[in-house]
Amino acid sequence: MLSLSVAATLFAATVTQAAEWHTTADLRERYQSYTNGDFNSAKNDKKWEVDSRLYIKSSGDFGNGFSVVLEPQAIAIKNSDQTLTPHKQNFSQADLLQAYLGYDRDHFAIKLGRQQLVYGDQRLLGHLGWKDVARTFDGLRFSVKLDKLSIDHFVVHPADIVNMTPSSAAPHGQSLVTWEDRRLIGVYATYAPLPGEGIDSYIINWKHGSKAAAATVGRNINTFGVRLFGTGAGLDGTAELVWQRGTWTTGVAQRASAYAVKAGYTLPAWNTRLGVEYDYSPGDAAPKTGSHRDFVFPFHTNHAHYGEMDRFSWANMRDLRLSLRTSPVRGLTFKADVHLFALDKATGDWLNVVGTGKLFAGASTYVSTKAGTETDIKLAYQVAGIRGLKLVGFYGLFHPGAAVAERNGGRADSAKFGYLIGQYAF
Repeated sequence: MLSLSVAATLFAATVTQAAEWHTTADLRERYQSYTNGDFNSAKNDKKWEVDSRLYIKSSGDFGNGFSVVLEPQAIAIKNSDQTLTPHKQNFSQADLLQAYLGYDRDHFAIKLGRQQLVYGDQRLLGHLGWKDVARTFDGLRFSVKLDKLSIDHFVVHPADIVNMTPSSAAPHGQSLVTWEDRRLIGVYATYAPLPGEGIDSYIINWKHGSKAAAATVGRNINTFGVRLFGTGAGLDGTAELVWQRGTWTTGVAQRASAYAVKAGYTLPAWNTRLGVEYDYSPGDAAPKTGSHRDFVFPFHTNHAHYGEMDRFSWANMRDLRLSLRTSPVRGLTFKADVHLFALDKATGDWLNVVGTGKLFAGASTYVSTKAGTETDIKLAYQVAGIRGLKLVGFYGLFHPGAAVAERNGGRADSAKFGYLIGQYAF
């Protein structure tokens, strides 16, 4: 599909005189470090990383509703991880983040080629832009837009782009999820009778073909969801409920659900927002032959919702989140989040941020559900006098609870995570 995207894009650029071209670039430099991610200070698992990322996006408008987008990317990473051999590794990559032909006129729009899918609060489908290699898809999206109703239809598969996740085996870079022979078919509809208020509804089919990893052959899952959203008089809020039905692997049925509710109030003073959020998904207490009850969707963006330290996905979890955001000085934003985490089922698996890996496997002897508390603090500054330059600093602390000690040989040591980002968009 990538070759089709590139060929179509180059054809359009060659045979058509574009009425207007617009080009932007985004350069990001980031340093991050992670200490004690396994909650065991007796082990040396310190990690640090320095990475550079460049996006260059060119959009061409051919008139009569036709357009083209080309967005190449280049990434370079220096990484040190004491759990790997060798400890220090270097990665580099250049490819296409987006490359598609578009048509948008009257009530219809079409995108063909490599593109990103971003919907709602991005709990299921988002660009994952925080990572060095953001998420993107190859395929077709067709949209119908009426007065208060918009409906997107898409048939895509995840782009085969390495995510630069360090691994001990050559070539020392692997995708978070195996993309090969996976397909998404979905419909996402939004009805907004008033600006900022409405309802989303969607159904997404996620299927693995015969070339996917052996353990996932037969996966064919339908995810149904509804999301309410609204704003007014300083208040904002959303509520989202999802179900999954289908086949987890050959001979194993998928039966899962999850929901999230959040609300906030913004004060005039310093544009200060106070927020509260509750996220929940029932766990699989005692896995049975022929049934899988943990909610798993490999293309969601858990990093943005359930703690930036990436200890949780939207499965077998309860998360009460308290938030503060304020801007005391022009261009400066302070954010603080406190997550009170618990497992829903003590005997179930504790799944990591990706949703398909186990931070701690479940066991029938476990009794504690108290996972711990994560505190995230972030400062972002839009530099005055230098348009497009943004600086970000972050510090996160995860203080584990009794559920960690029970699963970790009695160890429950705090984990720390921090990063510094300089980003220039021009």
